[in-house]
Amino acid sequence: MEQYGNSFLGAIDAVGLVVTAAGITLANILYPRAKSDRVAAAPGFFILTVFGTFVEAAYPFMFADKLVFAAALVSATAGGAVAGFFNARGMAYVPILVAPFMSNNTIGFILSMLTALIIAFLLTMAANRIYRGAQHSKNKVEAHNI
Repeated sequence: MEQYGNSFLGAIDAVGLVVTAAGITLANILYPRAKSDRVAAAPGFFILTVFGTFVEAAYPFMFADKLVFAAALVSATAGGAVAGFFNARGMAYVPILVAPFMSNNTIGFILSMLTALIIAFLLTMAANRIYRGAQHSKNKVEAHNI
């Protein structure tokens, strides 16, 4: 274990937690399940990107939908695997845009961050789309039964 500076666990923290949560909140800003989700996700995304902390911002979305929870697990695993492949070491609790430049392997760290962000974003967006489609079908059936 490193005594100071960057470490592999710091990279895993930044990629697997912060960037994954940022992907989930970004998907809920751009393609929310409900309009109120956009309002709830925006401050969390801002704090995640600017301060590199507050992964709890993604919890309401993860606990509301099992698919989003699974998306977080898949995203964090894939991002961590890419970080491990490149032997990227980094630091947590720093702004997302600064973190790669504090790493021992800037390109590997950026690729691991992009992997986690894109997977979390796309899978969350797909889960939100599935939910909205199910709600639309449910409303259509209820309107027909009236």
